[in-house]
Amino acid sequence: MRLIGLFLWIFAAWRWSDWKNWRKYHSTILYMVIFALLYEVLTYNYSLWIFKATLIPTHTLNSLLVTFITFPCLVLLFLSNFSEGGTTKKIPHIIFWVILYSIVEYFYHAVGLFKYSHGWNFGCSILFNCIMFPMLLLHHKKPLLAYFLSIPIAIFYLIIFNVPISSMK
Repeated sequence: MRLIGLFLWIFAAWRWSDWKNWRKYHSTILYMVIFALLYEVLTYNYSLWIFKATLIPTHTLNSLLVTFITFPCLVLLFLSNFSEGGTTKKIPHIIFWVILYSIVEYFYHAVGLFKYSHGWNFGCSILFNCIMFPMLLLHHKKPLLAYFLSIPIAIFYLIIFNVPISSMK
């Protein structure tokens, strides 16, 4: 099932993304990859959420597939279809992606491919998505500001969910 999801993200990105101009989105793809990998390192023994492996033998390999396939496809789809129009076009686009990504996560959770722990839940994911998509857009427009704001956001989550320093091996 997880592999089907990966192929669906690849297909969607192939079909509806601006592949010809992928370089325009490359730094934001790397931004998402960096923070996904940082999450994996900081919460290695204290995951708040986890993509459960099915045919993939280990959590690490599964996380790497999500990080290097799903997330780049997501960023390409989100940014390459973003309208430079006024706020009336920008906000609905962000809301659409928050809802879509949340629905995908809900489906994965319902079929047992996505697990919450240590106080994280679906509501937390929705709130996180409400931060993540604007941050992706901010990084695309003003990367240094996005990095600057991402640090306190990450620290906030580490503190709120009591991620123990001892788990950061």
